[in-house]
Amino acid sequence: MQDNTEDIIKSFYRYCAKFSELVIYGAGDAGWMVAEFMEHEKIPIACFSTTSEPEQKMASGYEVKKIDAVINSGTDTGIIVAVSKKNAGDMLRLLEDQKVSYFYSPEFLYQLFRRKCRESASKVRVQDGYIRRIPGMEFDRDVLYLCCPASIGDTLYTAALAKACKEQDTSVRKVCLVLKAGHAELGKLFSGVDSWIVSDEAVETLEHYSLYTQNWKLGNYIYGHFKKTPRLEYYPEYHEAGCRTIVERYGRLVMGLLKPAELEAFAPCSLGGEKKEMGREVVVMPYAKTAELLPEAFWESLVFRLKQAGYTVYTNVGGAKEKAVQGTKTVTKSLLETARFCEGCAAVISLRSGLCDLLGFTNTKLIVVNTSEELSAEWNLKDVFSRDGIYNINCFNMKNYDKEIQKIMEIVG
Repeated sequence: MQDNTEDIIKSFYRYCAKFSELVIYGAGDAGWMVAEFMEHEKIPIACFSTTSEPEQKMASGYEVKKIDAVINSGTDTGIIVAVSKKNAGDMLRLLEDQKVSYFYSPEFLYQLFRRKCRESASKVRVQDGYIRRIPGMEFDRDVLYLCCPASIGDTLYTAALAKACKEQDTSVRKVCLVLKAGHAELGKLFSGVDSWIVSDEAVETLEHYSLYTQNWKLGNYIYGHFKKTPRLEYYPEYHEAGCRTIVERYGRLVMGLLKPAELEAFAPCSLGGEKKEMGREVVVMPYAKTAELLPEAFWESLVFRLKQAGYTVYTNVGGAKEKAVQGTKTVTKSLLETARFCEGCAAVISLRSGLCDLLGFTNTKLIVVNTSEELSAEWNLKDVFSRDGIYNINCFNMKNYDKEIQKIMEIVG
């Protein structure tokens, strides 16, 4: 049901007019972006839908239903698929097989996102090459504002290069991080950072401003992530030969440093609290936003082996959708509390995630499980930290993990 005409917005209007009930498939950022647009245009929304049984039955006043219940409802329903290209395939095939009407257009989602970015960009006041104001906030010309719009690792690496930025550019005297609420603790870790602003709204406004205007650096501003086209594709420079390690990428492509730089270390006291004595505890971290997950059987088998060896095993759980591996205790601490706890454990075994980047700055014995060639080759923590105690286990393109579990057990000791 995709319309390839130039005016995709009108095509969307025409599609919606055909049905007595409209359902948005996808309860992520794209789904809520479509919902905001429909609310603004006064187009009624019946509910949201997801592939699996939703953990929350209501969200922002809308019911959330499993897609099977929507398909089999027997009502005159149109389904608006609001997910990224990489996540759309299985759902589109299901709807095609069931002969269910749907509207899906990456171009439509792009146009909505572009509108949203344009609206944010209009709120940013720029004068003489400096950002002077965003809603609710005045910016100083003499402070470098470093916007951190991405994950934990991205925030850490840009913040850890603030000191090098000052050393290479003497005009930069103060650095202020603009952080998402979930990253608030990270602002205080590095001496090169003088202050921080914690505001999801400010981060989103600045991110949308850069994506819409393609301005990544101004006199008092740096967009703290890799440059992207308006369609969220990385600039070609991201793939340059000679700029493949993590530190090189963040130093050159994000911070604009002209010379090689080292990441600033943070003092152990930055984590707060007292370091616990090394014990017979192991933490497993089976969840990550940017890595392919491993089967539950992998973690259950690993935990069984660890407990046989006399270890008490914990699962780091970061949200309602995450659960502890069978036979483990749960760790639900803040970022820095988790890092402090992990540093006193015998080992941490984790999918490659942003929390791994944080633990890389500590003395934690860290076993990183890579589930893709890209993670192993391009995001390898051994390329970042020279300290002992960081190990890589590659778990991709295989059906049996017995050898990898044995390697992990040998490393844990």
